[in-house]
Amino acid sequence: MSPSDPVLRPTALALASVNPQGKSLGLRPGDILLRVDGQAVDGKTKDIQALFRAQPDRARVLWIWRDGQVWPVLGRSAILGRWRVMPRPEGIATLPEHRSAERLQNFDVMIGQDETYDAQPRTPSVMALLPPLYMVQMRLWTPLALWAALALVSVPLGWVAGAALQILVCVYFWRAAPMLVRTDRTARGFRLWRVIAARSERDLHRQMTGLAPDLRFVHAAARPMPKRVEAR
Repeated sequence: MSPSDPVLRPTALALASVNPQGKSLGLRPGDILLRVDGQAVDGKTKDIQALFRAQPDRARVLWIWRDGQVWPVLGRSAILGRWRVMPRPEGIATLPEHRSAERLQNFDVMIGQDETYDAQPRTPSVMALLPPLYMVQMRLWTPLALWAALALVSVPLGWVAGAALQILVCVYFWRAAPMLVRTDRTARGFRLWRVIAARSERDLHRQMTGLAPDLRFVHAAARPMPKRVEAR
């Protein structure tokens, strides 16, 4: 390269359009893919697709950039929409530390109209195997009423049949738990903000502190109001 040649910036892949699989991960047109696992994206779509084809059953950590913020999300395919090559956004000197996909899970992060957010893991919680406790914890009152009705139906069936029905009911609510939470929060006015991969709920809240410091977790204690200074 001669001194007169322009300095080439590293390239990345940006979503020109998003397919249903990409939308399910909370992605939008304009989102930029910076890295897959520990491999930086250099703008070559075929290299990324080959990485997924090598182990098709393995989830990969996708590092997404949007509006100056970077976060991880787990994905099992690079076919998330139509990609286009673009220069890597300025201001990204180093990429975030690599995280192993085996230790991560995706969380749906939903925001309300009062600067609060709620989060729900996409994999069913073990607590959901105890439907009444889980639904009280998650404030799922309509599903709780449905569980109570099914519990009453099982009483006349006798001990064996009633216990078998209760096991089936518990398994159903366990598998449906993420969908029940999303439906309930949508009815309350929440909307999906992002899907973020985290090691735990605590790790998710730590990431949210950096991504959206103005948002408060919906079940956290209310922030204290500033004291008013009375005029003398």
